[in-house]
Amino acid sequence: MRMNEEKILLKIIKNFIEKKEEMVYELVDEVALYKLAVKHKVSNFLVNWAKQYCVSPEIREKVLADYHGQIIKDTNENLELEHILDSFEGNAIETVVVKGVTMKEVYPQNYMRQMCDLDLMVHEADFKRVSKIMKELGFEEFYDHEKHLVFRKKPFILVEMHRKLIPGADVSHEYFNAIWPLCVPYKGYENVYQMALEDRYLFCIVHLIRHFKYAGIDIRDVLDVYLFYEKYKDVFDVERLHQKLMEFGAKEFEEKIRKIAYKWFGTNEISDFDEVEQFICKGESIENQIHYAVGEKHGKGHYTARLFFPEMKVMREKYPILKKAPFLLPFTWLARIWKDVFSKETTIKERLHTIQLIQGASQDEVERIQNIYEKLGIIRKED
Repeated sequence: MRMNEEKILLKIIKNFIEKKEEMVYELVDEVALYKLAVKHKVSNFLVNWAKQYCVSPEIREKVLADYHGQIIKDTNENLELEHILDSFEGNAIETVVVKGVTMKEVYPQNYMRQMCDLDLMVHEADFKRVSKIMKELGFEEFYDHEKHLVFRKKPFILVEMHRKLIPGADVSHEYFNAIWPLCVPYKGYENVYQMALEDRYLFCIVHLIRHFKYAGIDIRDVLDVYLFYEKYKDVFDVERLHQKLMEFGAKEFEEKIRKIAYKWFGTNEISDFDEVEQFICKGESIENQIHYAVGEKHGKGHYTARLFFPEMKVMREKYPILKKAPFLLPFTWLARIWKDVFSKETTIKERLHTIQLIQGASQDEVERIQNIYEKLGIIRKED
């Protein structure tokens, strides 16, 4: 009987992290398997399978290119990160390394964890100095977001310099945006820090919820949860962890995602997928965001309006002047639209495309996505 590509991919990843011999997979659609792995940012995990069992020379070549390309990219990212942190250290700029930079340590080989960018948090007051240093290191300002300033060094190095880690509408934003006193030194630096162990895991879960809500998550994200929890489960301060998960409304989500993670990577056989697992395996999709947001905003018209005219709590994050002068809200809407006309990140054209997707969203699909989110505790019927 033929295994589907999702189960084969999960088994290949599990065998890789456990350093086990690959199973011989018969009747696998190698093109579909490779495309699925690329979509989920885990194509480099196919390297042993490709060397031993891949029939197609073309697919084998692509997998090996991805694997070696990832090593090259990771090496360059590490070198650039070291230069950045050394420069910040020398200029007494306090920095917190977050997300993939610290998540890599739980992987069998650090370079196996693919990253889109390097994530750092610095104090808002240091942004001017940070920008000067980054330009001296050969980076250019790519785009400025309310949450972070993005720097780019071609061909593939992106650095997100965060002003804050969590948007103001999220229940955990005060905790993580003021995380500095709870951080610990990073790799012997005096001015560079990382979150404490439990906070790194908490942030992983909270960040994952946001991704799940607005785009969906990858197999790689579930693997993060498995590897992190498996490595530190015996040293976690479990009481504090559970208390914070409850406080952030994330306990149900964490338990269910961790259960899926252990089913996929901690058991010998993977049974049939439920609706949530199928949803994850389909990968990130802009349609997921649309379907979720239409339901969250209580209709297509309301969501469409909010694309151009966000509510006060959202605008206050981007325009702090509204905290003192809320009557300026209409003027900040106009300023935001004007900025989007010239933005490298969000263009008016993209917003118009989003409106087309909103109008095409069926009520059945909106309700299906809401049902999945309810099962994970992300939203509840009374919300």
